[in-house]
Amino acid sequence: MPLIASCNSLPSVHGLSLGTASPLPSPYQPEPARHEGGTLVVGDWESPTNFSPLFNEEVPAAQVDALLYAGLVRFDANLQPVADLVQRVPTLQNGDVTWNHATGTMDVTYRLRPDLRWSDGQPLTADDVIFTWRLIVNPKVQGVLSPDGYASISRIDMHDSQRFTLHFDRVYPKYLNLFPAVLPQHRLAAISPEQLPGDPFWARPDVVSGPFKISELIPDGHITLVRNDTWSQGRSGKRPHLDSVIYKIYPEAGQLREAARAGQVAVALELPDDQLATLSSSAAMTVQRRSQLAYEQVTFNQADPNPLTGQAPLWKNDPALLQALRRAIDRPALVKKFFHDQAQVADSPIPSALTQYHDPDVALDFDLSGARKLLDGDGWSVGTDGIRSKNGRRLSFQLVTALGSPLRDGISQDLIAQ
Repeated sequence: MPLIASCNSLPSVHGLSLGTASPLPSPYQPEPARHEGGTLVVGDWESPTNFSPLFNEEVPAAQVDALLYAGLVRFDANLQPVADLVQRVPTLQNGDVTWNHATGTMDVTYRLRPDLRWSDGQPLTADDVIFTWRLIVNPKVQGVLSPDGYASISRIDMHDSQRFTLHFDRVYPKYLNLFPAVLPQHRLAAISPEQLPGDPFWARPDVVSGPFKISELIPDGHITLVRNDTWSQGRSGKRPHLDSVIYKIYPEAGQLREAARAGQVAVALELPDDQLATLSSSAAMTVQRRSQLAYEQVTFNQADPNPLTGQAPLWKNDPALLQALRRAIDRPALVKKFFHDQAQVADSPIPSALTQYHDPDVALDFDLSGARKLLDGDGWSVGTDGIRSKNGRRLSFQLVTALGSPLRDGISQDLIAQ
């Protein structure tokens, strides 16, 4: 039975998200594995061009990267951290994280699982972790996606081949997000930092640490992954249930939809809403929507002076104006129109799936009358042309969005109309 998976991009306004990336409830539950072996055929309509966890942000590539690379810690289906390459998740409670209150610094100690191996049989050790860190913070390595956090590590002490300590020059709460992939020093060390981002290695990595490795790659055609037998030496000796995973690439979403309907793929990924509209769950097919742990937003430019106007922003030292603009935006209507009620209005940048951090009692409601009262009380008076002004400045500003996005363009037009 094919599984059709859609991934919604959920917008927001001024950190006042229109929709969060909180996963939506789904009736679909995977059945327990009944046997070992077999091949899973996955369809996508976007072709990955680069398999680099450092330099690439393509969604299709990231899905493959998750099978090719292992990290220190990963997050389970409930977004809880679990040990991946390491023996346990470091915390304050187990003593692997220490916080120096006097200096405002912290240390995090990891212990790799014993006998870890790369797919070519070479040992995976703390040297590889240190090598990965040095690449990320090296200014000669251009295009690293998320260097934040790594630059806060002042040094890494290697106690032995398995145990090492990260020394942070500040308290960094997101330390578990670091090192989602570790890179092979013995394979990449000979490549100059300047050449590393464009090296052919990333087009088809031949040394990996995850549960699968690439056996065949036809650009814009298919990618065949086979079981990485050395992976069984990590993660408590478990190995992948499947023998192989095949990613089939289709030229456009409509062809992928028809392939799923015909049973040519077991899973179809990233189908947009206009393609999903013609599909529905049945005995032969399950349609599952999922959301991302991300949100889109309109951010008010705080540059002073604003490079477009040469003046200070209208909302400088004026929180009442920002509050009024937030109340005046009908975010539920935008979610209904552009996401067909398949997204959630967000009242915080924190997704509701992160239950330990999300406050369900916070609500930012649409309140046009309240917005008018805020503006009146803040000195923004309505002129004869219907435009408010204060201290000689009209309440008027430009809304800028990316080209080539019908979704963002449509939302922008509705925001202007509101």
